[in-house]
Parts: sequence; C-alpha cells; structure tokens
Amino acid sequence: MRKIGFYYDIVCPYSYMESRAVEAAEDAGQVEVEWLPFELRPAPRPLLEPRGDHLRVDWTQHVYRRALSLGIEIHLPRYQPRSTLILAACLWAGDGGRLRAFKHALYEAFFCEDKDIATDAEIRRGAERACLDPDAAIAAAYSPERIAQLAAVRREAETAGVRGVPSLLTDEGESHWGMGGLERLLAGEPLVPRR
Repeated sequence: MRKIGFYYDIVCPYSYMESRAVEAAEDAGQVEVEWLPFELRPAPRPLLEPRGDHLRVDWTQHVYRRALSLGIEIHLPRYQPRSTLILAACLWAGDGGRLRAFKHALYEAFFCEDKDIATDAEIRRGAERACLDPDAAIAAAYSPERIAQLAAVRREAETAGVRGVPSLLTDEGESHWGMGGLERLLAGEPLVPRR
C-alpha cells in the first residue's frame, strides 16, 4: 500500500474537495494517509479580502465549476480567518483518532453554513459535532506546543518542496500541488509539484 502525506488547510476550498478523494482512497485501502495541517497564510502574511477580486474570480471561474462536477456543496464564505487555532485543534483531534469527524464539522461550518470557524464558539461546536471534548479542543487550539507543532509541520513540508495546499508527498519525496494528485499517483502518472 502506498503511503502519502496529505497537506491541507481547513479554509482552502481545494483542500475541502480533494480531501474527499483522499478519504475514499484511504477507505478503499489504496493508500495510507498521514494528514498534515499546513497553514496557507500564517501571521504576519496578509489574509485574503473576503469580497476581493481574487476570491470572486477564483470561485467563479474554478471553485464552483469543480465542486459542481464533483457533486459537492460549497459556498464562498463571508470570512477569511487565519487558520492557526483551527489547525492546532486538528493536530489534537488527530491524536485522539477523531480528525476526520472534526475536519468534516469544520469544513461544513465554513463552506456550507458560512460560519467563522476561527472563533472559540465554532471550534467548540466542531468538537461537539465530532464527539470530542469542546474544552479540550479550545485548550489544544491555544496550546503553545500544538502551535509549535503546526509550525514544525510547515517547515518540514517546505523543506520537502511543499509550498501550498492541497498537496501530497510520497515516501519517495515526490510531491503534487493542487487537485488530482492522488488520481495521478494511483494511475502511475507523473505528479505535478508546485514550482
């Protein structure tokens, strides 16, 4: 069985969509996946303008078309939060074996319910929906150790050539940036790293 690292950010629509393909392959026993949170815009990088041209054009020309072809409900969020706290909590949920349920709750809240998932209330709600302890989720989100772990994952990713999400990294050190990487890998086609 192939082993891959899959880099994602909860606020990335492409991560949301590609996660479904990765989960399906994982469930089918085609790959063993290490889920790795990768913050797209860590501080002090500026966040995208929620109603800025970049998001409107990308969503109109790419995101909605791709989601429609995959049968995935998705809406342009009103918010563009920093994902540090969310991803730190994801590390914690992964250690407890509940990452998938927690990610699903957060993705749904962000892309379907238009919630600001970087708030304590939404982190708590995501934990409750994933059958996790909401107080422990908040503690993990603000944990200096978890935030340091998140930064370490990013450093290791960048050293391996990962520069964005969604990305996958094989045991052989090959990477693919964007959607379709798992499909290419399983078909024996060359991966497309970010340049």
